[in-house]
Amino acid sequence: MSSVTPVARLSLGLVALTGTILLGLDFVGFLPGHQAVSLESRLAFSETLAAEGSAAASSRELGPLRRSLQISVERNPELVSAGLRSAAGRLLLGAGEHRRLWRPDKQSGSSPTHVRVPLLKDGKPWAELELRFTAPNLGAAEALWSRPVVPLLAATSVLGFLTYGFYLRRSLRHLDPSAVIPTRVQAALDVMTEGVLLLDPEERIVLANAAFAERLSRLPESLLGLRASDLEWRGPTGTPTSAPWSETLSEGRTCTGTALRLETDAGPRVFMVNASPVLDGWGRPKGAIATFDDVTELSRKTQALESAVAELEKSQEEIRLQNEELEQLARRDPLTGVANRRSFMELLEGLFEDSRREHKELSCLMLDIDHFKSVNDTHGHAAGDEVIRRLADALSTEVSSADFVCRYGGEEFCVALPGTAAGAAAEVGERLRKKVQSPGFARVPITVSFGLSTIGDRAADAAGMIDQADQALYASKEAGRNRVTQWNELPQSKT
Repeated sequence: MSSVTPVARLSLGLVALTGTILLGLDFVGFLPGHQAVSLESRLAFSETLAAEGSAAASSRELGPLRRSLQISVERNPELVSAGLRSAAGRLLLGAGEHRRLWRPDKQSGSSPTHVRVPLLKDGKPWAELELRFTAPNLGAAEALWSRPVVPLLAATSVLGFLTYGFYLRRSLRHLDPSAVIPTRVQAALDVMTEGVLLLDPEERIVLANAAFAERLSRLPESLLGLRASDLEWRGPTGTPTSAPWSETLSEGRTCTGTALRLETDAGPRVFMVNASPVLDGWGRPKGAIATFDDVTELSRKTQALESAVAELEKSQEEIRLQNEELEQLARRDPLTGVANRRSFMELLEGLFEDSRREHKELSCLMLDIDHFKSVNDTHGHAAGDEVIRRLADALSTEVSSADFVCRYGGEEFCVALPGTAAGAAAEVGERLRKKVQSPGFARVPITVSFGLSTIGDRAADAAGMIDQADQALYASKEAGRNRVTQWNELPQSKT
């Protein structure tokens, strides 16, 4: 019984009192018995048929009455037979086996099973309406249930328990639970800077100290009886969340460090909440105490700091991207997107040292657009820029990386071919030369002259290798342009 709530116990007590009152009223005869109700029902039915019999006496037409008696016997399970007997004792009408079943205990009057209704004609006895009903034959349980007070008591018990329980729950919410809290305890809690709530097993507020009520801009008395979870607590970001005291009441364990947000008349407030169970003698939770540390200002400053950090990280990312862009601009030719001379020289010096140390092949192509000045003079600088961009794209595609292509100056380009010997490098130059002079390569027809040097030409460094390729390019120009010349084919390469 200890697990039954106080509201349930009070409701059961009220139901028992109500049942006792009903049984007492039935005992003194205030409520009608089953037999009285049955007789009243049969009497009313008999009077209805008697009215039809009187109509038959006046009209001398017995056909309608015969049909009514037959229908009544067929449809009423308690009526087994019916008949109309003249004043002389002759049976005029019969429904069912009335002649056999009509065996009254006395010659006149009615009983619960044999009902006589006299019919008059012109103020004189004309006939009697005879109705034969079944005899009550109920078992003990059925007889008990047939008493009107029994179903009334059952229905009153169920509905009363639900109604009393609802009423008591609503009523107890408005009682002053602080009356059971000693004044010194209330006073001690009110001086605390933290908010404190004392909750019952259904999360209703039994006590709220002054600090908690002040944070909500309310009086402590206005919070009593409310369910703490009905205050619409949310997580720190405003999303719905479960309250820690709910877990404490259901599992009987302490929950600490839960951040909750609550909208108040003074604006949103953030609390750090701890909840501990109040246990009974068997170690079961009979309530909970929750403390609320107002960290609204700290939360606001934390959010501001997080926003500042996010803005700083965003600025740093923007600076990083700008630096990368500046670095690209510093290492790339703005017109073509290939490497500029400074970044290309750094790359070629590294390739030159690696190739010489590891005995790997390395070739260098220098190329120049033939008669480029006439392109600008005849077709304009826009056409000249398009020719340069188209040539840079072709070079990058051929060597598979724009890092190995350099716009050396004006219409002159330099290409590094690591791992490529002189013969293969010459083939690259020939493919590029034929591709450039093919129709439709650019809006303006052009040709290109090439100079080729390799690491096997024994240049002292990367700059010397470029100088050898440049001498070979000059030889191509002198020999009529639109051709590939290798440095080792020049006369001075033999000395």
